[in-house]
Amino acid sequence: MDKKPELSEQEIVRNRAIDMYLEGIGVSSICRTIKRSRSWFYKVLRRYQQHGRVGLGDRSRAAQVVHNRISKELELRIVHIRKTIVGGQDPELKYANIGADSIAAELRRLNIEPPHRATINRILQRYDLVQPRQSKKDRPNLPEDYPWPSLTSPNAIHQVDFVSRYIRGSSRRIYGCHLLDPMRSWPYLRVISSKSAKNVTKFLVSAWQEIGLPTVMQIDNDIVWNGGGRGQRVLSTVVRLCLLVGVEVLFIPPYTPKANGAVEKFNHLWHENFWSRNEFRDIEHIQQELPLFETYCRFRRPLSQFEGKTANQITSEFDTRLLAPEFDDNLQYPLPITVGFLHFVRFVSHDATFSILNETWTLDKRWAGSTIRATIDTQTQTLCVYHHPAKADYCQLIARFEYPLALTPVPLDPLYLQPRPSIWPKVKNCTLSAATLTPM
Repeated sequence: MDKKPELSEQEIVRNRAIDMYLEGIGVSSICRTIKRSRSWFYKVLRRYQQHGRVGLGDRSRAAQVVHNRISKELELRIVHIRKTIVGGQDPELKYANIGADSIAAELRRLNIEPPHRATINRILQRYDLVQPRQSKKDRPNLPEDYPWPSLTSPNAIHQVDFVSRYIRGSSRRIYGCHLLDPMRSWPYLRVISSKSAKNVTKFLVSAWQEIGLPTVMQIDNDIVWNGGGRGQRVLSTVVRLCLLVGVEVLFIPPYTPKANGAVEKFNHLWHENFWSRNEFRDIEHIQQELPLFETYCRFRRPLSQFEGKTANQITSEFDTRLLAPEFDDNLQYPLPITVGFLHFVRFVSHDATFSILNETWTLDKRWAGSTIRATIDTQTQTLCVYHHPAKADYCQLIARFEYPLALTPVPLDPLYLQPRPSIWPKVKNCTLSAATLTPM
């Protein structure tokens, strides 16, 4: 004779509740005795009324019907795409992202509607294809009065940065030159053997001949940009090149990579997807592979901030001002200083001072601890200091200094005198503490 299976604790409680009910005990008394709610009791009662004592048994919590189950064929397709990316068999996907968004984008390219990204991740986990994420250290947020420029159109701003690496097994250093249009996440990438002014100007000229001139070039305070320690008010060859073609220059605060966030994030992508996936033999090998990564970033990489669109799909048509192909041939060094603007974002110290181009300036004490934008106008040879109040749609002119230059600026070539989008808010008039101030 088969042994009758033992009831679970929950089954015993359900049966006891029904026994008490059949004995005529009120629902309130039953619930107090077994310490359950009235809704729980009525749910048990319905199960008894529909299925008898059998209905009081334990039920599996697993879904009885699995909706939207994907086919085995689609599951294997997802696994195949992931392995293709990691294995590097497809040149166009050799440097692609390996996450769910990237796999979903490739499925759409095949006219296959992808499942939810969580489903893709579960499939990757089931096939042991999930890689642990590296923890990211949060950097401190920038002040609320940080003067962010406005991204109003493609080529409004180009963020430019370098990454330096050593070729494995060699003491030879290379520099990745990264130019990014953050409005459309469009990169222009090259690699150079040294950060000489000649190499950097050649990089910028070739970039602007291909993707067009920006209104502003945003950069950090690397020695190649700021003239180094050669004295005060020295404008580097690279800065003079920008002014020559009507491009304003924006220097972010020193040691503040978060202010150049878009290109800094791209630098991380370059390291993870490009540099770490290859053992490069020499600079020629890097130059050979780099176009594959650049093409992926432009035409195949899905961008979550743009609802999965690729860079070429964000803004396909806009007016582009390209440098002439023969521009390089007409350059004469040393380059002149041309009429234009240089902007410096700086954190004002506790003693109300800030520094640009190896020179320190003093503001009214009330601006200590603030963030300011200092703008050099080479035509009027003045330095104007602006403060952008937090969440305001205007900025304030808080100081003006005389800023005589060693060389007389030359007029901008009419070829580059074209309308450009404004990246700064309107200026609200305010009374300066002094009409003209002097540096320390």
